[in-house]
Amino acid sequence: MTMIYLIILGTISGLCEADGVLPDGPLNASLGGTVMFTTTLTPSDGPYTAVFWKFGIKDIISYAPTVNKTPPEYEGRITLFPSTGSLELRDLTRNDSGEYGVNISPGHHAGRTRLDIYEPISGIYLTASTNLIIDRNSVNLTCDASGSPTARKWMKDGSDLILNDNMALSDNNTVLSFKPVNRDNSGDYLCTISNPVSSSEAKYRMDVMYGPENVRITGKDNVTVSEPIKLICSANSTPSATFIWMLNGTVIPANSPEFSKENAELSDGGYYTCEAMNNITDRRSSATFELFVHAGSIQPSGLSAGGIAGIVIVCLIITAAAAGGGYYFCRKKSNLNTDAHPMNNTENKENLYEEISAVYENVKAQ
Repeated sequence: MTMIYLIILGTISGLCEADGVLPDGPLNASLGGTVMFTTTLTPSDGPYTAVFWKFGIKDIISYAPTVNKTPPEYEGRITLFPSTGSLELRDLTRNDSGEYGVNISPGHHAGRTRLDIYEPISGIYLTASTNLIIDRNSVNLTCDASGSPTARKWMKDGSDLILNDNMALSDNNTVLSFKPVNRDNSGDYLCTISNPVSSSEAKYRMDVMYGPENVRITGKDNVTVSEPIKLICSANSTPSATFIWMLNGTVIPANSPEFSKENAELSDGGYYTCEAMNNITDRRSSATFELFVHAGSIQPSGLSAGGIAGIVIVCLIITAAAAGGGYYFCRKKSNLNTDAHPMNNTENKENLYEEISAVYENVKAQ
């Protein structure tokens, strides 16, 4: 009977593709789980009087009118369905991976396929090589899990990961390296580990600490006395930078991004320096801003053009009178001819008054 069985079943080759009554393979199943080898036969095609299953060269079950034999290691683990020749195998172990063959009579139906056993993915993790990721330093992200991983997929910010020049993946895609890391690498990373029977994913938020960079001061650079001063310092930095202000090299009481003063004084003019500091990266950078403070216009508020003209004329008259008086004093001392002084000349006086009138009219016109 054994010889007849061997002739009917034949030698099972190493092919993992289905042949005959078994479906396309390979079949995949979980460690500790159950697999069903379902043939393409139906009960109406039968009845079948002989069904022989093999695993490699080892007998699994021999079912015939005069024989019904199951090896001890398969007792309680298999169920044969004689009406179709299908076989259920339970409590799968790693050793159950391999090639299976069946021969069913009458009709000499035969088939072969392959079964692969996988341990489900569990305990997945995605971690960084350091808790503090600083720009221009090297860092690794490691993704791993228990089970039988066959594939790893990386994503960033919801899209498939695209490797930049400073990034590399290990041969098995377990480790993602940044050499060195930069601010553009910040984001949400997702790693998925899978096999044909299961998958699991882990996430990691990477925030790259950098800066301060691009420090700049903005504000009005030219103010008059009593006008407000408001300067704002900004810097690109993660985490946010802290600030120190200096005026002409001397630290001034201001430790926020804004320096302000309600009423400017002449002494407030000069070179303002804002120094930005990042307490995590231990780096600092600064910017300088020149502020001009001037006294402003001496024009009295609210004077009309006529009023200004009056002031001008009075000033000219006072100047002329002062010049004449000064000359008179000199004449008494030196006994010089008074007619020599321009202001004692009637023509010159008339010319001066004409000039004063012209100034007055000109100012009024403005």
